[in-house]
Amino acid sequence: MSKEKKIAILFLVLGAIVLGIIGYFLSGWFFKQPSAPISPIPSSSTEKEKPSISENFEEAIKQLDTSQKLIDYLNENFKIEDREQIEPLLPEEFFEKKKGISWDFAVFTSYVLWKNHYDASIVRYKYDGKINAVVVFRDKDLPKTIIFTKKGVSVYPHGWSFEEMFQKEEQRLGTKITEYTISYWTDKGELWPERWKKRNQ
Repeated sequence: MSKEKKIAILFLVLGAIVLGIIGYFLSGWFFKQPSAPISPIPSSSTEKEKPSISENFEEAIKQLDTSQKLIDYLNENFKIEDREQIEPLLPEEFFEKKKGISWDFAVFTSYVLWKNHYDASIVRYKYDGKINAVVVFRDKDLPKTIIFTKKGVSVYPHGWSFEEMFQKEEQRLGTKITEYTISYWTDKGELWPERWKKRNQ
């Protein structure tokens, strides 16, 4: 092979290498994608967001279709107040006012449960010169008591009789219940009138 051919081949090889290097850098410049701004990854929450309850009374009643939804709603939006126990607020009045005594809470709570086809009763009882109100209802065939205190609204299973419920309330309050009355919502949407009875102990 002549000297001229060797030089020509050498120049061709070098030219190919140079063109390859230039092509590599140019392709990176032309086809490089602009870096997108980093957006925060939303944190995955194990808890489902609670649906907001309507401000319309009738719609809210329909939405509060389980005892737990109702208890959560009361704890988040209502508070116990002190006032004389003359007559309880009607359910819609209590819904608008967002506060009341245990009797107001009991009337509203029992009404919501009744409208959602629960078997519920209001129990008011006397102890130490005071009157308290709770709601007794069947939750999945298990009798439970809903109580209303300054600390909030809570529920507990009370056994299969009113007597067992009274005993648990006496333990909770550290006192004796002397009289009681039971009322409930009728099919006509009326609150059955109270009749006070002495408690046999």
